[in-house]
Amino acid sequence: MAALAVTGAVVAAAGQQQLVFVLGLFELDVVWTVALGVSVLMYRRDARMLDGWRDIARTVTPEPVRRAILTEVGLMVSLGRVALRRPPRVPDHATPLPSRQGTVAIPVAFGVLTLGEVMVLHLVLPWPGLSAALTLLSVYALLFLFGVIASRWDHPHYATPASLVLRNGAHVVADLPWNAIRSVAILRDGTVTAPAVDRGIARLATMDGCSLAVALTQPCAVRLTSGKRARTHWVHEIRFAVDDAPGVRRVLESHCA
Repeated sequence: MAALAVTGAVVAAAGQQQLVFVLGLFELDVVWTVALGVSVLMYRRDARMLDGWRDIARTVTPEPVRRAILTEVGLMVSLGRVALRRPPRVPDHATPLPSRQGTVAIPVAFGVLTLGEVMVLHLVLPWPGLSAALTLLSVYALLFLFGVIASRWDHPHYATPASLVLRNGAHVVADLPWNAIRSVAILRDGTVTAPAVDRGIARLATMDGCSLAVALTQPCAVRLTSGKRARTHWVHEIRFAVDDAPGVRRVLESHCA
């Protein structure tokens, strides 16, 4: 497969576009034939198809690459769910606590810039192929950014009968039992516009900052992201953004009472 790809690149550099097309079709033919053969082999061995392919992907793909791919797929799935107006992903009998305000300005600004960039590329670059490739990269980067925002919409904070769960996208930052919460207060904290920890206070902020503060009865360990290098912080207070601070405060206090 690698040899075919290198051959295709060499032939393309030589200007033989028709031969490149033939090599591409042949490579696709090899791929689907191998995939079909592996699937038949798993079927004959009574192996579950999805589990078998998942094991193959885990074996042949380096873990950092696999994590990056899964992250991007998750972002695109969240973007699709938000576009289709699907309900947020929270457990049954849980109350979602959305925080959509202050999350749209940056993607819209980048969308306008991307549109201008695409127009400039088509006017300046004399190579249509390169212009099209850069346009696709710009559009994908914009979709990725919208996917990050959609992931937060699709995975809001939520309250269950047992605890308050605070999230950063799909990652659970803290799962706080109700007896671990000392008090809940409405505030206006615009010191940061992204998740951060400073002096024992975790802030799960949007561009509008934080609007609610939860004081804890004892320090709690939090990790702002799911990455392997993410640090664990001990905090005594967590501030986060919600759309309806008074309403969310009443919900939390009803559980804490």
